[in-house]
Amino acid sequence: MIGNFKRFFLFFFFLLLACSGEKGYTFEKPSIKIVNELKNEYLGLFFQDKKIGYFHGSAYEALLENKKIFYLYGNALIRLKLENDVVNTILNEEIIIDGESKKTLYFNYRQQIGDSDLRIIGSLQGKQIVLRIETGGSVQTLEIEDYYMPLASAGFLLWQDGIKEGKKKEYKVFVEALQKKEDIIMEIGTPKFIEGKKVYPLKQRLGNIEIESEILENGDIFKEESIHGFTMKKLSKEEAIKFDGELSLYDLFSYSLVPVDKPIIGEVKELKLALKGAGNFKIPESSYQKVEIKDGIHLISLTTKGSEKILKEDINIEKYLRETPKIQKNNKKIKDLAEDITRGIKDNSEKAKAIVTWVNKNIKKRLRDRSSALEVLITKEGECEAHAMLTTALLRSIGIPTRIVGGIAYSRENKGFLYHAWNEVYIDGVFFPVDATFGQFPADATHLKLTDEDNMEDVAMLIGKIKIEILKVN
Repeated sequence: MIGNFKRFFLFFFFLLLACSGEKGYTFEKPSIKIVNELKNEYLGLFFQDKKIGYFHGSAYEALLENKKIFYLYGNALIRLKLENDVVNTILNEEIIIDGESKKTLYFNYRQQIGDSDLRIIGSLQGKQIVLRIETGGSVQTLEIEDYYMPLASAGFLLWQDGIKEGKKKEYKVFVEALQKKEDIIMEIGTPKFIEGKKVYPLKQRLGNIEIESEILENGDIFKEESIHGFTMKKLSKEEAIKFDGELSLYDLFSYSLVPVDKPIIGEVKELKLALKGAGNFKIPESSYQKVEIKDGIHLISLTTKGSEKILKEDINIEKYLRETPKIQKNNKKIKDLAEDITRGIKDNSEKAKAIVTWVNKNIKKRLRDRSSALEVLITKEGECEAHAMLTTALLRSIGIPTRIVGGIAYSRENKGFLYHAWNEVYIDGVFFPVDATFGQFPADATHLKLTDEDNMEDVAMLIGKIKIEILKVN
């Protein structure tokens, strides 16, 4: 249930994409010559004062065919203890930026979480970045509409333009870890002296997520608070690469568990609860989820039956039939499997139920991060989002609109709500919730939806902040 939680803090540090066929694009790294080192910094990653990883970033002046460029290189290592295994998250990225136009010419990003491997190469082709995305043995080429730079470029360009009080910049970025386009707004505040150093506060807003940092005049990060409980601090190389241990499963569960005032027992078809601490977070409504706000408290009614009065939504159904880098619905293995599972079944609801049941019985429930539906199918294991990705791909491949949603669901073992991902399937004009991880069709009424697949990371804004009071259970 906490698979998304690992990914949330990755994107702070380093789709709406139009699919295209191969057009003979080249993704080879240009040959460059390093001229001068500009930056070389190390940051320690801490969770509640335990050092669990480090980030390293460097920047250079260089030449590309006698043309001035900037070359950025970064790498990171984060350790998590899942079940009985220590799982390393390894990130590597290199970026080449044109010295005059400041546009990204090339980038190469690799993310390894245990045995899961995601590679993204971006190349400036004409006026847009074209991507080559490899995951689960599948390779896709995509064109990004308009010009977007890799996320790591934004901080470098802010520094290149000069660190000054009151400066505000906005960039269009591609968030590699999430395979998603976003806008980032960066604003520098009034400096203060800390440990004899002039430190500037830096507020960043990436999509709906706010990040607070402290930076030095040379652009190095002094300290950064991201998701509550996670902090980055500037260290020497020797200090940075030392580990206090690893982030344990117990640490994650303890921190991300949403407490309740009393346990929930038995099968739940209707649930009314009071959600406290969500502030202005916009919680979506549906025919299965009603939301009312009183005195700053969200009063939420959940049901498995759906309301007789269906909420009319402006929905682009075609969007939930598309192929994406994560949802390879056109892959032959996925298409053939979906057809095998649903052979002889005519009703779409029964087809969806058969696929949810197959995923539940055949994909092992393990806290292993997966980058795509195809990778889930090949490895036959993964966490909640892995189950949701494969379910989405299988259903879309046979023409049933499906989307991934994120939120919280009740854990009887932990006696509280945990962050979770599941699906909504479009049948007879309505999206209704199903859960392949739990094998529920429909999902029970303890599933509280907070985000959809376009903004799954927004759940991070609520981690460690919310509490739940149970008002009524049926």
